[in-house]
Amino acid sequence: MGKTIVEKILAKASGKKEVSPGEYVEVRIKTYIQVSSDGGGTPMPETFVKFGWDKLWDPSKVVIVPDHCGSYTPLSYDATNNNRENHRRNSEWARNMGVPEENILDLGRVGNCHHMGIEEGWALPGSVYVHADTHSMTVGGVGCFGPCVTASMAALLRTGLTWFRVPESIKFNITGKLQDGVMGRDVYEYILGQIGPAGAIYQVMEYTGPVMDEMSMDGRLSMCCLSIFTGAKLGIVNPDQKIIDWFKARTNVPFEPQVSDLDARYIKTYNYDGAKIEPQVVVPPLRHTVQNISAVEGIKVTNAFIGSCASGRDEDMRIAARILKGHKVHPGVMFNITPGSSAAMMRSAQEGVIATLLEAGCFICAPGCGMCPGYYTPLTKNEVCITSSTTNYPGRMGDETAQVYLGSPATVAASALEGKITDPRKYL
Repeated sequence: MGKTIVEKILAKASGKKEVSPGEYVEVRIKTYIQVSSDGGGTPMPETFVKFGWDKLWDPSKVVIVPDHCGSYTPLSYDATNNNRENHRRNSEWARNMGVPEENILDLGRVGNCHHMGIEEGWALPGSVYVHADTHSMTVGGVGCFGPCVTASMAALLRTGLTWFRVPESIKFNITGKLQDGVMGRDVYEYILGQIGPAGAIYQVMEYTGPVMDEMSMDGRLSMCCLSIFTGAKLGIVNPDQKIIDWFKARTNVPFEPQVSDLDARYIKTYNYDGAKIEPQVVVPPLRHTVQNISAVEGIKVTNAFIGSCASGRDEDMRIAARILKGHKVHPGVMFNITPGSSAAMMRSAQEGVIATLLEAGCFICAPGCGMCPGYYTPLTKNEVCITSSTTNYPGRMGDETAQVYLGSPATVAASALEGKITDPRKYL
């Protein structure tokens, strides 16, 4: 019997010939461990002091990223507990623990942590890459095993060891060809609407088929980022040659991509025709209430946002610029676009994308999480936002009375133009 990509990665990382679902394996990390230094998570300095630990497993493999908000303080934090101070304190601790200066990022070379792991070549195809955030599974888009590790993060930093129960895998075979204006984000939300919020608990969502073969890396990353909302342990895509070539052009670190065998065992297989998928919109207040855009088109919006770990990549900003070019954002809409990283912002500027967005009346924020957790331009009372960020829980992006609709970057851009939820296909 063949093996899935995740079973192969975990076998290699645990030094075993093969592993099977349900088996517990001890894994030694060989790439990088990423610590978000500004927005919560395990307080590393205090934890290490508490346990009397005075060294890291491998300081050269630890990276410190101020991803959530960089230099500014969210409204919910007081003056003694702000993100900038958290980053200063964690960075100081990292230096004292021997972490190289080039591994301690700050404004100017920064971004959302889940963008940075890919852009910097820390999360490699075929490797295990850990981070204490639910959207760490974003890296599955390049064939990397990247589950969320929270309470055990401090111990992992100390020892370089962790453990996993090998998950079962579900295959999602997506055939056909997507319509112009339908993005990877729409494919994921469609699947969520089909299988529900408990459709893949502690299982791997392995995305395959002709649609995935043609999909950009950005689209794959977005789909894997959001896989948590079905209860999945991970979303993953088998890396193809374009992914392998992308990494070889950016890193000298050797890596061994893995792919699922043709006779691998899956607990379930779903087949969907991508050509029939419309733009999807998630309706508040529940994260799993997914509708075809035709069912919600025309709902008035006051805010729009592209950014977070679920978007803000090159493809997302390009399609927004393509829709907005020659137009102006509706006068009743504040449109916040937050690039996922400094590098993505620079590429968009060099391509003229940023200029197009600014000419249309968009507000461009510093790279990071942006508006998703209520930073920078939080929603106020009774505002209505269409966003390509991660979730729509009441209060997530500001005031609890605000309503948050989720859609693809294309849907967000088209809706910002008209001041109401709008099908992007009419502009493409």
